Amino acid sequence: MQIPLAALTALESLVNPLIRQLSAQGSLTSARLAQLQGSWFEIGVLPWGMKVYLQVTEEGLFFQRHLEDRADAWIETTPQAYLKMATSANSQEVLFGPEVAIGGDTQKLEWLQELLAALGLDAGDVLTRLAGPLPVASIQAGLGQLLGWGRRASAAAQQDLKDYLEDETGILPGQNSLHLLEDGLEELRLDVDRLEARVGLLEAATKKQAGES
Repeated sequence: MQIPLAALTALESLVNPLIRQLSAQGSLTSARLAQLQGSWFEIGVLPWGMKVYLQVTEEGLFFQRHLEDRADAWIETTPQAYLKMATSANSQEVLFGPEVAIGGDTQKLEWLQELLAALGLDAGDVLTRLAGPLPVASIQAGLGQLLGWGRRASAAAQQDLKDYLEDETGILPGQNSLHLLEDGLEELRLDVDRLEARVGLLEAATKKQAGES
């Protein structure tokens, strides 16, 4: 499975104008961009095992789905963690947190994180840009499908774990294992709730704008 090119292009179109604007002002962005110029990063997305490669140039950040040479540094974590790193004021805590795996030149990863943090990205803007030209109604319908998938995936994972332990060890899974799965589902529900709230705000703003015009 590969990340859609449309999603990568949407990210580039969101980030690079901000980078160029801030670089022209001689801010931290300009210094970090100079330090990272020519660097390559391997970005892995869990739990799907997808990878994409990020190149830093004097013009900004550019994504590719293949890289022949070795990346300067690599990072692997969930989409939620990437979103936090790009939009949170405490993004370094996420970068070096237990849910993120990193390697290679970690100093460059820190500089990349500082570069993104300096852009002041908003989580809602990122999600909206990735949603592309889809109507708000379609996004809302997708939220229900996502939540339903999360429930089914969690239930299937619990049953798989139970079946495995019964077959291999003759014991039932302990409550701690089930609690971990339940915690994962609850985190997914919270993420969907936040996205649904954002979509609701976008829908309200769209209706208000239509009424004024």
